[in-house]
Amino acid sequence: LGYITAWVNGRLDRLFVNFSGVNIKKGDHTALIYSEELYAAQEELLQALRYAQSSAARQVQGEASIDLVESSREKLRNWGLTEAQISAIEQRRTPSYHMTLYAPLGGIVVEKLRQEGDRVRTGDRIYTIADLTEVWVHLDAYESDLTWLRYGQEVVFTTEAYPGEHFVGRIAFIQPILD
Repeated sequence: LGYITAWVNGRLDRLFVNFSGVNIKKGDHTALIYSEELYAAQEELLQALRYAQSSAARQVQGEASIDLVESSREKLRNWGLTEAQISAIEQRRTPSYHMTLYAPLGGIVVEKLRQEGDRVRTGDRIYTIADLTEVWVHLDAYESDLTWLRYGQEVVFTTEAYPGEHFVGRIAFIQPILD
């Protein structure tokens, strides 16, 4: 399981994934967030760009100084913005009140934890994502068959839900309890 969380405080103005069961890919847009902090950070980046382009800044650059532009970009990256979003802010030369949150992982949405209009804080979970490319299967065995089973053994099994399909796995754990 993985989670899509808020990387910055704000309000979820639009959720692009509205229900459980949706298959999303890494990089898909998931939510539109309004954030005062994000707006201020964009403004910091634009101020740093204006300063770097001013004639006074060019004279100071010969000395050892902090790269305010790169520092502002890094702050936005740490809040989940992509390079394309940061470039768009720089080209637009105006901050945006809303930013799109993109999925950092892919899978099936198994739980939608927030609604449109909800306020979120940094770290609040918005969606729970399950990567179903690999799953655990809990199987029962008869007591008389236990001598044929061992840790690490490859197993092939079928299910009624998928007739004609064979699934291959490996025994990862044998419970030490006999029922």
